[in-house]
Amino acid sequence: MKIKNIVILGLSAGLFFLSGCRDSNEQLEEQKTAPTTLSKSEPSNLPPPPPGIREEFAQDGIDIDKIRVNYFSDGQQVDVIADLEDKYPVASLVKNPVDQSALITVRTFSSEEKYLQYGDQNGLKFRETKAFNEIIQKYAEANGLVQVAEAGEQLPDSYYAFEKHQYQAFFGAFSPGWLRVYDDIIPYGSNKYVMSPFTPTLGFWFFDNWNNKIGCYKRQHIYMVEHLYDKKFFRKHLVSLSGWGGSTVMFWGILGYVNNRVESMILF
Repeated sequence: MKIKNIVILGLSAGLFFLSGCRDSNEQLEEQKTAPTTLSKSEPSNLPPPPPGIREEFAQDGIDIDKIRVNYFSDGQQVDVIADLEDKYPVASLVKNPVDQSALITVRTFSSEEKYLQYGDQNGLKFRETKAFNEIIQKYAEANGLVQVAEAGEQLPDSYYAFEKHQYQAFFGAFSPGWLRVYDDIIPYGSNKYVMSPFTPTLGFWFFDNWNNKIGCYKRQHIYMVEHLYDKKFFRKHLVSLSGWGGSTVMFWGILGYVNNRVESMILF
């Protein structure tokens, strides 16, 4: 993406634990799931955290030892889903500020249609996102832009004008917030890139040494859904995430497979 068309914002990578979420169940939560607080006898089922993860959660008001992960496959609760990739994964977190506990809900689907139906049922725009992606991909292929992007070259202004027009047609004029992007799973130092209400789509391949090197991001918004992709032009869906307020998304643990793979992204 041409730098003149970009408002610099920072994405930070690490765990996918959305700290700073609202207290009640958010839009992506299954109906009538387990309570958001952990019983004193119920241990966390997270893997041992690497250095810095515990402290990052603490900054967002979450005790990592009080985080519990619930898994759903096609709406049915299961013990664990070891591999989320290629299963249309959707994930979200709800925290309880009273005792600093948190509940992460991870869901997968056996088909794209079930994933889309889930979005329909919960007022999300998964189906609109699919239509947007397909239009962008067809345009890129018809105009030889896939090869241009793969070579790390600048795309023409006409592409960005087309993408902006399509985004506004499907999602409105602006996204509801900002993201600050980082190259480690902990948001150390200054952010490396910024996504804003004016730049709600993202392709990292235009920046030297940044393609496939995103480890976490910080949110600054009221509520937003993010779709992350392994390939340019919103191809090969990795995961759909949601969050409220100031929160941190780190590609570690259950989202470790996303680390250093994001090539494109869309917010709404």
